[in-house]
Amino acid sequence: MTLLKLNLQLHARQAIGVYTTLKMGFETEFGKDPADLATKAVQMPFNTCGLAASQNKTDPATIRGRRDPVEPIMGNIDVSGDLAVPMDATAFGYWWKAAMGAPVTTAVEGKDGFFKHVFKPADDQPSLVLEKGFSKINSYAKYNGCKVSKISISAGGDGELTATISIMGCDEKISTATICASPSEPVMNRLNNFMANLILGGNKTATVTAFAMDIDFGLDGDTYALGGKGYRTAVNEGLINISGSMTAFFNDNTYLELAENNTETSAELTLEVGELKMSLLLPEIKFSRNSPAVDGPSGIKQELQYSAYYQDSDENAAIVVTMQNKVASYE
Repeated sequence: MTLLKLNLQLHARQAIGVYTTLKMGFETEFGKDPADLATKAVQMPFNTCGLAASQNKTDPATIRGRRDPVEPIMGNIDVSGDLAVPMDATAFGYWWKAAMGAPVTTAVEGKDGFFKHVFKPADDQPSLVLEKGFSKINSYAKYNGCKVSKISISAGGDGELTATISIMGCDEKISTATICASPSEPVMNRLNNFMANLILGGNKTATVTAFAMDIDFGLDGDTYALGGKGYRTAVNEGLINISGSMTAFFNDNTYLELAENNTETSAELTLEVGELKMSLLLPEIKFSRNSPAVDGPSGIKQELQYSAYYQDSDENAAIVVTMQNKVASYE
């Protein structure tokens, strides 16, 4: 075989990002494949996928009367990584379900074929099977016991609107067979910054240029046990922390006074395309004080940090996500 032919074969078998797939299934028992995984997995859209397994390694200091190194000690395995996912009004509902549990779904009155899905944080967070598939070389990485540990969203500007979804998992298995040969693939109805609105204290504002939100689900990953072969044996829920920032034109003292007086308000980020909608409501937030700086002769902007919480809101949650689309159920 000539060198040219060998190079062509090597190139033909290289994995290529554009052909990579990300499949998702909901576990019924933590860390184990559900019985219907081969027929119920969903293929999700994504921009990047950093989900992977990494393992600690220790070089022993053992002395044996020679300079050659001894066999290394292999440590715990960390299954984790970040996904960059496009914000959309249909497929993203599976991520909200993974983060907060199944929604309350009702038909939208007066809009035939449309449904409203309301997500609130549940006591028990669902666990997932995720598969990163390289079909061109028949290589598939399956991750069990996965949970969403954080969702970060930043609206503003005119670029692609995406979310960063951080995953924490338990196990990785490499195989030559996929978990589902014919997965369902939800329609992606892309949301964008152009149709984004922010409502503060019940009033729509036109002075805010950017609004960022970090939802940290407080997962405990320090769950390595004897007999677990270096893998996590559980991923436990903890306190949710919701924080973020808001950048606005410095037109008056409205936002500064909210921070100065420690005044509670609300914030709702709405995204829509036609009749397809997503709303992220924070019923109770407070801003931290941060007076605007003068960075030059141009218009001055102010950036305020905020924290969301639950105290006594009618919504009975620190965050409420509502989606309106044509999906009858996310089960």
